[in-house]
Amino acid sequence: MKKKTDNHWSYEEFHAFVMLYAANADSQITPEEEDQIIPTLSKEQYENVKKTFKKCADSEALDVILSYRDQYFPNRKDRDEIIADMQRIYKADAVFSQIERGVDTLFRKIFQ
Repeated sequence: MKKKTDNHWSYEEFHAFVMLYAANADSQITPEEEDQIIPTLSKEQYENVKKTFKKCADSEALDVILSYRDQYFPNRKDRDEIIADMQRIYKADAVFSQIERGVDTLFRKIFQ
């Protein structure tokens, strides 16, 4: 399989990938969560990002996120914004599950 970071994603594509990770924290991407992610990209871009995301094991997805972290979230303000965006995804289906809370804690550490 092609290395995920070879995609050279735009900020919007990478952001969508992170939001898909957040949405999938509870192993289910709901329509409400997708409704918040889809408008940021063209339909083709979204389908490509989602296809790549679905092919990734959890550890691979985290590697992708870490590989772009400093490029797209170089400072505290940017990192706080991505955490806030993830919070909106977690709460899109009106449930902030225990698993989502665990992923939230992990990403707060990743984006320190």
